[in-house]
Amino acid sequence: MKRLIQMQAATRKNRFEVGRFVVDQIGALDGWVEDVQLYSNKMSTTRMTLPVGRYRDFVDALNAYGVPVELPDAFDVLPQESAERSASLQISFVHEEPDTSRPLPAVPG
Repeated sequence: MKRLIQMQAATRKNRFEVGRFVVDQIGALDGWVEDVQLYSNKMSTTRMTLPVGRYRDFVDALNAYGVPVELPDAFDVLPQESAERSASLQISFVHEEPDTSRPLPAVPG
């Protein structure tokens, strides 16, 4: 069983534009988005599946866009490899806006 590829990034770019760019790049590279979670306005996590050989293109596109990210050191595949593999991309957004998270109310009972 292949392990999940885990990537992390931090950026000052607009979180809405970055989110759209990430989703568009995944689709353009013959992959699909499994899930997107927004944690307040400070962080997002995108789970995806891409052909293994396209992850380098994905990372290069993000870096060119201004979202610095690297593949794990152990990730070494041929660009033409077509097997699919899942990954998660966690992006922290650095900005001066106040945190929009709200406390959850207690569950009655």
